Amino acid sequence: MSIDTPPIPPPGEPEPKKKNNLLWGCLIALVLAIVVVCCGVTLIFMPLFSEYDPLGTGLRDQLDEYLDDPSTIPGFEDLMDEGTELNGEEYDPGPTSENLYETQDIPLAWFNFLDIGTSFYYPVGWDIEMEGYGVTFYDPESYTYIYMGEDTTDPGTTAEEIALDILESIQEEAQEGTYKLISSDTYFVPIADDAHLTLFEWVDEDGYYNWAYDLEIVTGDSNIYMFLSGEDLEEILLYGDLLDIIASSFESVPEPEPSIDA
Repeated sequence: MSIDTPPIPPPGEPEPKKKNNLLWGCLIALVLAIVVVCCGVTLIFMPLFSEYDPLGTGLRDQLDEYLDDPSTIPGFEDLMDEGTELNGEEYDPGPTSENLYETQDIPLAWFNFLDIGTSFYYPVGWDIEMEGYGVTFYDPESYTYIYMGEDTTDPGTTAEEIALDILESIQEEAQEGTYKLISSDTYFVPIADDAHLTLFEWVDEDGYYNWAYDLEIVTGDSNIYMFLSGEDLEEILLYGDLLDIIASSFESVPEPEPSIDA
């Protein structure tokens, strides 16, 4: 009895490869899954890009509501509570503009300006420069300064008239269209017969923003002025409070008598 054996392929001819049906099946299933996911994502997010909402999810309306009021997001309050803790300890966000800039945090000292017969508070640590009948206090940490001095004035001149002259000179130095008057009104100073306070802002010829308080004080034939200026918009209210403190501290002091040599 003979046994039939399959023919042996001639030398040099490769055997025919068998198809891997399992691999092809996996690839087809993966492609179908990707198509299904893409279609599902498209149907879900379609309301964000068009008015068509095939699933009726109202996603655009919900998103608009969350943007208007984040507190409506589910779990938002719990998330905020967790965000205030760090390693089990309460998180301190550090100083904010509300508690960083407080007028009562500015130390003050008494300054006797004998040349004009006046004393008042000034910020401790500020550089002082005397010049004739004027004195300037410079904040060493910013461009804020206080300039105070005295002029003689004609009888009957009001503090408001002096303030208007100052405003006109500032407008001439300001870039066109940048000057803005914020407030201008009568003011109370203990030693004054008449006082006027003006607040304004402008951009100078070099392009720098400035704000300034101009306080004009008329007493007798004397005009005492205080010009408080800076470049930080957020500090206007802070230094407005400081000006109130300084102005309320004004006192008249007698000028020193000239010494008589024996």
